[in-house]
Parts: sequence; structure tokens; C-alpha cells
Amino acid sequence: MRVAFIGLGNMGLGMARNLLKAGIETTVFDVRGEPVQSAVSAGATAAASCADAAAQADVVCVAVFSEQQVRGVLTGAGDDPGVLATAAPGTVVAVHSTISPAAIRELAAAAGERGIALIDVAMTGGGDVAAGEGSLTFMAGGPDEALATARPALDAMARAVFHVGPLGAGVSAKIISNFLGTSNVALVREALRMAAGAGIREKEILGIIEDGGVGSSWVSNNWQRIRTQEENYTTGKEGMVEMWSKDLKLAQGLAALHGVLAPIVDFIVADVLPEVGANGLTG
Repeated sequence: MRVAFIGLGNMGLGMARNLLKAGIETTVFDVRGEPVQSAVSAGATAAASCADAAAQADVVCVAVFSEQQVRGVLTGAGDDPGVLATAAPGTVVAVHSTISPAAIRELAAAAGERGIALIDVAMTGGGDVAAGEGSLTFMAGGPDEALATARPALDAMARAVFHVGPLGAGVSAKIISNFLGTSNVALVREALRMAAGAGIREKEILGIIEDGGVGSSWVSNNWQRIRTQEENYTTGKEGMVEMWSKDLKLAQGLAALHGVLAPIVDFIVADVLPEVGANGLTG
């Protein structure tokens, strides 16, 4: 199997390294030279563009930030004609980026016109640490046959792969998961402010909660890890806040798409996001 991995950010670099550890021939591309060289040092081959990376691949993994970037990777941007211009019929494109289900279906239709299968393979499990450890959880949407083709590569990068349903189901599951996670971050931030106001040390209140408090959650039990992740994010706190904003607005859109009442996400987008933008996620 030959895999092309496009997007070597906080998650992508660790994921690509796990492909290499599994003995999978991997070609990488990123607009930044440093992570490309890091992957090359681990055994990857560097590509000159997205189109170049995809030309000989059986599976193309895409892990960039935004919907606009995913579109550029697949359909071209600037001098790069994109993955769909060079990938051979039968190639499977696995989009790991968190974008809207509608965009997934639209891009899958464009890929299908060229005989290329596209699946959405969203990820969760603990951020860059899990990506480096190969302990991510994948939530996949798309045809059985395409998922089966990509499965050896996915298994190399994750501890579990859930086939959630048709195209768009994987990113829908991720959007829901992110909504719960980011909402928990907001709750813990406010709880810690209350604790500080009451003269209770952060370490002490978190220890109490972890030791059996009814408000315990993965977020509260891994608060220091979340702080470290924010500080080490590629584009700093501003990038984390941008990601948080994107995820919550996708959740708002998902609820609207299905006609579901979602007053909590509406409140967070309208009232909490401005404060988060001013102070950061864990500020």
C-alpha cells in the first residue's frame, strides 16, 4: 500500500509517523518545510505538491484545518492542480479534517466523477498526544468498499475505527463530540474561576472532582494536558480559539440542518465565544 499524507500539523505529523512505523510507504506534503523534513527523517518521501503526492497513492489522507483548505488540496489552489487532478481511478481519499457534512458530500461527488472514492474519517481521542501514540479513534462515513481499502492505513493510526454510516456521518459524529468537549472546557474554566474566587486552589478543586465529584469529566481530569496542548498548538492560543469557534459553528449548523433545538450551542456561539476570543480557552 502507498499512502499520501497531506497536512502535517498538530495531528498530521504524528499520524504520518505511525504509518511509517507500520511499514507503509508514505509520501508527505505540507506548505511548511519543517514538518516535512521531520517526516522525511522518519522515512517518508517528500512531495512537491498535493497533486504530486497523490499521483502514485492508493490512499490519500488529508488533515488540514479548514473547508477552504480541503477544497484547495483536492481541487487545486494556485499552481497546484490538486489531488483529484492526478489520483488514479480507484484511489481512496480519506478526509480527516472537521468540515461540514454538505462539503463532504459535494467533494465526494467531484471525486466520483473521476473514479475516486472519498470518505470522511474524523478523529478524536486526545489531540496531538493521541496522534503521536497511534491511539486516536476514527469515525468514518462512506461506502464499505472504500473504507476497506483504506483500513490498513487507518488501523496504523488509530486504536479504533467506527464506521458510523454514509458520507458525512463521520464528521457529524466528530462535530457532536467536539461540541461536548469544547462545552466542557468552558464549564471547567468557569468552575476554576469560582474556585479561585472562593480561595480554593486549582489543584485542590480538580483533585476533589477527580476523586469522585459528580461533575468529573475527561476534560476536568486532563486539565493540565489541555493547557499544555493550547500552549503548544502550531498557531498558539489564537489558533486554538479559531478551531473552537469553527467546531461550535459547525455544531450550530448541524443542528439547524436537521431542525434540532440547540439552545446551549446557540448561547455559546453568541455569548461565550467573544469572551473566549479575548481570553483564550483556558485563560
